[in-house]
Amino acid sequence: MLLVLGVLCDKAAAISLKTITFTTKSSVWSKNFEIFTNMIEKESDGKIKFQFVGGPESIPPFEQIEALKNGVVDVALLPGAYFVPQLPEADAMKLSPYLPWEERKKGVFQFYQGLICERLGIYYLGKITGGTKYHFYLKRPINKPNFKGLKIRVTPIYEPFVRALGGTPVTLAPSEVYIALERGVVDGFGWPSIGITDLGWHEVTKYVVHPGFYQTDVCILINLKTWKKLDGSAKSLFHNVIEKTERLSYALSQQMANEEKEFLMNRGIGVINFSGEEGEYFLNIANKAAWDRITVKNPSNALKIKQLYSQ
Repeated sequence: MLLVLGVLCDKAAAISLKTITFTTKSSVWSKNFEIFTNMIEKESDGKIKFQFVGGPESIPPFEQIEALKNGVVDVALLPGAYFVPQLPEADAMKLSPYLPWEERKKGVFQFYQGLICERLGIYYLGKITGGTKYHFYLKRPINKPNFKGLKIRVTPIYEPFVRALGGTPVTLAPSEVYIALERGVVDGFGWPSIGITDLGWHEVTKYVVHPGFYQTDVCILINLKTWKKLDGSAKSLFHNVIEKTERLSYALSQQMANEEKEFLMNRGIGVINFSGEEGEYFLNIANKAAWDRITVKNPSNALKIKQLYSQ
């Protein structure tokens, strides 16, 4: 699990943390994660290092939370959607109206930190790329917020939303999406506002739907036993760096989203923009579909999270 050759305060100390990510090393998410890891390594004078085990090719994303919990790895970059089976309340992370540093002031972060520690035996350090919205990307236009007759590639994040709009959800691995779009197996997909050009999906996409909905909830998680073995100065360093990274990765993600939006427009990809009553309906359906699923799983905590989000 964790290779500790000493403690941080010892000049000869070295700590190597086995690390896994839900996406490949070249993805925009991993690049944002490197802001964090590079800063830790630099500010610890190399006493703390991250040993990259791999991405989804090493451990499937939905299995990574168990690998982290069981100590196979020490650190994971993993969105809340990938550990909803173990922690249903993680499904509500995407519904937060706050940016990561605002969540710390509102008590949202503290609530989730306690829950993740208690239920999973994992230390929740923070989130990166906060504020990045999701969109639907389509091969053919629609003139109202209704997906009837459309097959949409989904993840658990927005599967209930697609159903609520009358669409047919189709679960596919990211590696299968391009061909599925090309061959008409699906008519569109949901994805954050950054990263589709990395995957080449813009080549088989005609329209992007606005407004954006939800927000990404990419968490940095640490095995609890690993966390407890770190000394006070190391823990303080992690806390200081994650708070810097939350803001830096937000700024970088917003820049990336703007650049990607411009790129897609230059490629001739059209914008379907639901505004006014239609836009309000679209977002209300998105939120209701998500909250309905969370409330069924844990009514009391769903109410608690709603209260935290409405402060």
